[in-house]
Amino acid sequence: MKSDKTKLRQCLLNLLSNAAKFTRDGVIRMEAFRTAEDIVFRVADAGRGMTPEQSAKLFEPFTQVHSGAAEGGTGLGLAITRRFCGLMGGEISLESTVGEGSTFTIRLPA
Repeated sequence: MKSDKTKLRQCLLNLLSNAAKFTRDGVIRMEAFRTAEDIVFRVADAGRGMTPEQSAKLFEPFTQVHSGAAEGGTGLGLAITRRFCGLMGGEISLESTVGEGSTFTIRLPA
């Protein structure tokens, strides 16, 4: 894989940091694998999860869907992650279920 390792590292750090922030009891999983065309990184948490309405605006700058004092943050991490993925020729997606957690998937060209 040829990519910007600093941008990739920041993307993964943002996803893992968010997973740790929102998972109180449960497991955080990270996996990486290759498909025919992509390198895929997936971070899954056992946090609160989000509604479709929350998920739809999650990648917008300064957006926090869970804004409790315990979580903190600026609402920029996922917006930056999405921008970096695009700059590296890839994309980020989200699957989330309220009460079950969220899974973020980054796909970058191999």
